[in-house]
Amino acid sequence: MSKFKVSTIKHQSIIYICPYCRMKTSNYVVEFASSDILPESKLISDPNTSLIMFYMLTCMTCNNSYIVYEKVMQKYLLKNKNISSIYKGLDSQWGVAEQKIVYPQQVNSMQVPAPSKYMPEDVQSMYNEAASVFDISPRSSAALIRLTLELLLKKYLVNDGKKHPLSEMIGMLSPHAPSLVTEFMDLIREKGNGEVHPELDKIELEKLRHKWGDITREPDKDEILYLFKYINFICELLGLRDKADKDFESIPKDKRNNIARRNQKFQNKPNSPK
Repeated sequence: MSKFKVSTIKHQSIIYICPYCRMKTSNYVVEFASSDILPESKLISDPNTSLIMFYMLTCMTCNNSYIVYEKVMQKYLLKNKNISSIYKGLDSQWGVAEQKIVYPQQVNSMQVPAPSKYMPEDVQSMYNEAASVFDISPRSSAALIRLTLELLLKKYLVNDGKKHPLSEMIGMLSPHAPSLVTEFMDLIREKGNGEVHPELDKIELEKLRHKWGDITREPDKDEILYLFKYINFICELLGLRDKADKDFESIPKDKRNNIARRNQKFQNKPNSPK
């Protein structure tokens, strides 16, 4: 178990997104706890060693304070080398493996995008529930985004009063939606299946070829984050399509007929772009 030392080391101010005012602004930084710095011999014999830091940041805009946890590892071991450390003097051999606000507890992860303005209110509510658990349970978040998609389809896109499995509803929508929309839906369905249906046996999991079927596997947070982007894009594209259809109807009929004749002329040409 790591031993922690408590201190009040002041660092230079940094730019960070404050969880209170949501402004990307300057913050005073105080490092108040960190795991023991290990000797060089230990680092060589055990390259997987990590260092833990806790910082208290005080927002210069709203004057509220919050606590950031940071896990530091040797940079060559990191999958994502793009996270900047709170500590600007961090040696170049080290990189940030994980960084998150641990106080106050976040209602919505700072990483998750806001729901689309075209997303219905009750669908937004489930989307926000998925966002609220993203940092502490990515698997639960993936399962909830799958259920968000199911609600969107069942209540707003298929809505024939009958009960259908998610896969069937996507198929029913496919003749009426751009192929990219149904591709995104199937990605959400596939990636969420292992979380919604943990009782699936090995044969079913093999059929799904689901990379998260093994519950001992660590979930990839970056991939789960894309599920939020996918469902936002689905709502944006379908919402904009409906608006574009209405706007197109406002164009004078003779001009719409000219557009239709132009399109018809190019539909049967072999070299037309696909």
